[in-house]
Amino acid sequence: MDRFQIKRQLFDHTIGLLQRSLDLRTFRHRILSDNIANSENPNHTPREVSFQKVLQEVIQDRSPAFLRTTHPQHLSGDFQGVVETTSSAEGVQLDQEMAKLAENNLMFQAGVQALLKKFEGLKTVIQEGGR
Repeated sequence: MDRFQIKRQLFDHTIGLLQRSLDLRTFRHRILSDNIANSENPNHTPREVSFQKVLQEVIQDRSPAFLRTTHPQHLSGDFQGVVETTSSAEGVQLDQEMAKLAENNLMFQAGVQALLKKFEGLKTVIQEGGR
């Protein structure tokens, strides 16, 4: 294995995992927003995505977790099989859904910051490598 392949594996794994994390956070945002939008609908059954469960499956390569493909080299798959329907006699609990949405937003922002730091580190390595 040459040096390029080793470097590619090191960087692609971390960046790929962060990408999957952000994709899943985006998907969970859509599910939570749908629950909130239908909070007044008595026939709506709240849905939830277990972020930890899905991410663990992705890490163990048991489940492809991507929202959509925009390039022929992207892997296919979606999250549709990971949405759990939670039944509640009271329907959607608006305050709980809003809290989940706020937490999901914070975690999304943390993922973005981690990705930015990763790219910042790569940029530093590239700039300093030529000196």
